[in-house]
Amino acid sequence: MFELYNLNMKKWLGAAFALGAMMVACSTETAGTSEESEGIVAISSKKIGGSVQKGPFVEGSDVVLMETSADGGLEPTGREFTTKTINDDGDFQFDSLELESQYVLLSAEGYYTREIGSERSYCILRLNAASNLEKRSTANINLLTHFEYKRVLKLVKEGKSFSEAKRQAATELMNAFGVKVPEKAAEDLNIYNSSDGDRTLYHLSAFVDQDFFYPNVDGVDEWEYEHNPANIDCSKLQEYVDSFADDLAEDGTLSDSLIAPIASDADFYFDMGNVMYGNELGLKDKDPYELMADRFYFYELVYDHYLDFETCNDSRWGESRKLDKPFEYYDEKEDRIVSVNPSYFLCNGTRWRFTKKEHLDSLMTPIPHEMGTMKDPRDGMTYKTVRFEFNGKNYEWMAEDLKYILDSDAFGDGVKKDVVTDGLYNWTTAMQIDKKYMSKPVEDGLIDSLHQGVCPDGWHVSSAMDWVNLIAYAGGIEGLLDENWKTDRETARAKDLYGVYANRFDFNLVPMDKKHLRLYYHTYSHKSFVEKAKAELHSLYELSESSDEVWIWPLINGYDYELELDGATLEISGGYDKITSDKRNRARVRCVKN
Repeated sequence: MFELYNLNMKKWLGAAFALGAMMVACSTETAGTSEESEGIVAISSKKIGGSVQKGPFVEGSDVVLMETSADGGLEPTGREFTTKTINDDGDFQFDSLELESQYVLLSAEGYYTREIGSERSYCILRLNAASNLEKRSTANINLLTHFEYKRVLKLVKEGKSFSEAKRQAATELMNAFGVKVPEKAAEDLNIYNSSDGDRTLYHLSAFVDQDFFYPNVDGVDEWEYEHNPANIDCSKLQEYVDSFADDLAEDGTLSDSLIAPIASDADFYFDMGNVMYGNELGLKDKDPYELMADRFYFYELVYDHYLDFETCNDSRWGESRKLDKPFEYYDEKEDRIVSVNPSYFLCNGTRWRFTKKEHLDSLMTPIPHEMGTMKDPRDGMTYKTVRFEFNGKNYEWMAEDLKYILDSDAFGDGVKKDVVTDGLYNWTTAMQIDKKYMSKPVEDGLIDSLHQGVCPDGWHVSSAMDWVNLIAYAGGIEGLLDENWKTDRETARAKDLYGVYANRFDFNLVPMDKKHLRLYYHTYSHKSFVEKAKAELHSLYELSESSDEVWIWPLINGYDYELELDGATLEISGGYDKITSDKRNRARVRCVKN
C-alpha cells in the first residue's frame, strides 16, 4: 500500500541513539514565557494566531474561541469568536479580542490532510484546546491539546490552578505513552517542527490516523477499503479520538486497550526493520533517516513502557515473560489482527519480542531424532549423525561439517597441490567435477539425484531436496541453528538478525563468522532430477494442507520456485535461508546417507 524506504539501518540507528541522548528533563515554559502567573487578567485588543493539526486542517475549517468567566473556573460565558483556517496548513488568526479572562477554550472542526500519503481525509474531525493567552501570541490546536483538554477542565474544577492543571495533565498524558514530557506546552507544538515534543505529536498523529482507518476485517482489501468513502463511518473517528480525552480525564491514565495498538505497532515495525513510509508530511524539509530514527525511538519508548519488563540484554537472552495485558499481532493463518491476553515475550539479547506460548514450549522440546556416528574410511575421522523419518522416508545426516582434506582442489587443469580445506570447499571440488563448471552450465547427467561428490562411499552431498525436507521437519531453519547465532545488539540491528536458537535437533549449524552471521552449504538441484523433487514437494504440500503446521505452505511454495534453478548454494542468515544458483568458492558440506 505504501512505498517503503529502503534505508541503511546503521545510519538511522545511530540517529536514534543520538536522539535518545538529546531527550532531557523538561520545563513547563511555553514559547519562552512562563505560565506560572495566577490571577485573572482581562484581555484587550489581543491578536492570536495558530495552526490546527491532526494532519493540518484544510483551508476553510471552522475555528471557535470561547471566552471563560472571570472566576477562573473555565466556565464559558457564552461569548464566542469564530474564524476559519486561511490555508491548507491549518493556519488561523483572531484579531482584536476583548476578553474578561486570559483563559480560553478553543475548538476547530474540518477535514485534514493525512500524514501518510498526504491525502485529504474522508471525515470531518473536531479538536479542542485550553490555553492561557496572557503571555502568548499563538495557540495551536492538535491531538495532544485535545487529549489533555477534558483532564485540564476536571482538574481546575477540583481546585487546581490553570497552570497546575496544564502541567499535571501534560505529565500524565506523556507518562501514559512512556515518553518524555514535552519541553513546550501542547498548544506550542507543531508537526512540522523538530523538537522532541513536536516529533512525539507527529508520530502519535500518524499512528492514530493509521490505526483508525485500518479495517481489520476478514476478506477486505486495505487499499480498497481506505479509498472507498462508503466504508468509512466518520462518527467512529471522532469517537476514537475522544476516547483518549475521556479516558485521561477520568484518572490521568490511559487504558491498556488504547496503548496496546501502539505497542503492537512497535513490535511489527521492529520486525520489519523499517518505520518509514514514502510521501509523509513529516518529511517536510527533513532528512528521512532522522524521521525514521525518531519514530523508531518513539515506538521503542511506548513499547518498553507498556511491557514494563526488565531490560532485555545478553544476560537475559532466552528468558521469557508473560504479559497480563492485551496485545495485538498479525495472525498469518487467520489473515487479520488478533488481540490476545495474556501474551508472551522472549528476550533475544536485544529486545523483548512477542511470541506464542506454543513457541516458548517448543524451545524446551527436542525435535524427535536419534543420534549416531559415522566413520569416514578415507581418513578415519568420526562424525556425529542425526536420524529421523519424514514423509515416509528415513534420513541420516552428518551432524557436523565434513572436514575431509583433499590432495587437490584444481580438477581438470593437471595441477596437483596439497590443500588444507578445514571444511571449506569450492563448489566444483565439493561436487568433484571439472572446475570449468564454476562458470559454465553443468551438462545434463553429470550430476544425478544422489551425487556422492566429496562425501565418502554410501553418502552423498546434501541436495536441495534434502535441505527442504530437513528444514520442513525441523519447523524452520531456526530449529537447526546452534546458540552461537546469538550476537551483539549492534550486529543484530545492522543485519536484522534476531532470534533464540536452542539447537533442539543437535544439528550444530554454526555461523562462518561472527560479523555477518552467515553460513553457506554446497548443494545441487540440477534438471536431471528436479522434476522428481518438485513432485515430492507437491506431495508434501498436499499432506500439509490439513495440518496446523501452516508454516510449511510458504516454505514449500518458496522452494518449489527455487528448484526451478540450478541450485548450488544454501545460504543461511539468522532465521532466513534460501537456495541460490550461486556457485561459491568457499562453503561447507553436509553429507546424507544414500
